[in-house]
Amino acid sequence: MTLKSYSPEMLDALALRLLDVAVILRHMSASGRDNQVADLTLHDKKALEWCDKLESWARRAEADMEIKIHANRAVRRAQLIDD
Repeated sequence: MTLKSYSPEMLDALALRLLDVAVILRHMSASGRDNQVADLTLHDKKALEWCDKLESWARRAEADMEIKIHANRAVRRAQLIDD
Protein backbone atom coordinates (compact mmCIF):
# COMPACT_ATOMS: atom_id res chain seq x y z
CA MET A 1 0.00 0.00 0.00
CA THR A 2 1.18 3.50 -0.78
CA LEU A 3 0.75 6.29 1.74
CA LYS A 4 -0.23 9.61 0.21
CA SER A 5 -0.81 12.92 1.94
CA TYR A 6 -4.35 14.22 1.49
CA SER A 7 -5.39 17.83 1.84
CA PRO A 8 -8.96 18.68 2.85
CA GLU A 9 -9.64 19.43 -0.82
CA MET A 10 -8.43 15.98 -1.86
CA LEU A 11 -10.64 14.38 0.82
CA ASP A 12 -13.57 16.35 -0.59
CA ALA A 13 -12.77 15.13 -4.12
CA LEU A 14 -12.72 11.51 -2.92
CA ALA A 15 -15.97 12.01 -1.03
CA LEU A 16 -17.59 13.45 -4.15
CA ARG A 17 -16.53 10.43 -6.20
CA LEU A 18 -18.15 8.16 -3.64
CA LEU A 19 -21.27 10.30 -3.68
CA ASP A 20 -21.35 10.04 -7.47
CA VAL A 21 -21.47 6.25 -7.15
CA ALA A 22 -24.23 6.56 -4.55
CA VAL A 23 -26.19 8.85 -6.88
CA ILE A 24 -25.96 6.29 -9.69
CA LEU A 25 -27.31 3.56 -7.42
CA ARG A 26 -30.07 5.83 -6.06
CA HIS A 27 -31.03 6.78 -9.62
CA MET A 28 -31.21 3.10 -10.53
CA SER A 29 -33.43 2.32 -7.54
CA ALA A 30 -35.77 5.24 -8.31
CA SER A 31 -35.94 4.28 -11.99
CA GLY A 32 -36.66 0.68 -11.07
CA ARG A 33 -39.49 1.72 -8.78
CA ASP A 34 -40.91 4.20 -11.29
CA ASN A 35 -40.84 1.61 -14.08
CA GLN A 36 -42.06 -1.35 -12.02
CA VAL A 37 -38.78 -3.27 -12.34
CA ALA A 38 -39.03 -5.79 -9.50
CA ASP A 39 -35.35 -6.70 -9.40
CA LEU A 40 -32.03 -6.59 -11.20
CA THR A 41 -29.50 -9.40 -11.00
CA LEU A 42 -26.05 -8.09 -10.12
CA HIS A 43 -22.68 -9.55 -9.23
CA ASP A 44 -22.41 -7.88 -5.84
CA LYS A 45 -19.92 -9.97 -3.87
CA LYS A 46 -16.84 -7.89 -4.81
CA ALA A 47 -18.69 -4.58 -4.48
CA LEU A 48 -19.88 -5.50 -0.98
CA GLU A 49 -16.36 -6.62 -0.02
CA TRP A 50 -14.97 -3.31 -1.33
CA CYS A 51 -17.58 -1.40 0.65
CA ASP A 52 -16.63 -3.27 3.83
CA LYS A 53 -12.96 -2.54 3.24
CA LEU A 54 -13.66 1.08 2.37
CA GLU A 55 -15.72 1.57 5.53
CA SER A 56 -12.93 0.04 7.62
CA TRP A 57 -10.31 2.18 5.85
CA ALA A 58 -12.39 5.32 6.39
CA ARG A 59 -12.81 4.58 10.11
CA ARG A 60 -9.05 4.09 10.53
CA ALA A 61 -8.36 7.28 8.58
CA GLU A 62 -10.86 9.16 10.73
CA ALA A 63 -9.11 7.90 13.89
CA ASP A 64 -5.74 8.98 12.47
CA MET A 65 -7.22 12.41 11.71
CA GLU A 66 -8.52 12.73 15.28
CA ILE A 67 -5.06 11.93 16.65
CA LYS A 68 -3.51 14.54 14.36
CA ILE A 69 -6.12 17.12 15.39
CA HIS A 70 -5.45 16.51 19.08
CA ALA A 71 -1.70 16.74 18.53
CA ASN A 72 -2.09 20.04 16.64
CA ARG A 73 -4.30 21.44 19.41
CA ALA A 74 -1.72 20.45 22.00
CA VAL A 75 1.03 22.20 20.04
CA ARG A 76 -1.06 25.36 19.73
CA ARG A 77 -1.89 25.34 23.44
CA ALA A 78 1.77 24.89 24.30
CA GLN A 79 2.67 27.82 22.05
CA LEU A 80 0.04 30.00 23.74
CA ILE A 81 1.47 29.14 27.15
CA ASP A 82 5.02 29.95 26.01
CA ASP A 83 3.95 33.34 24.60
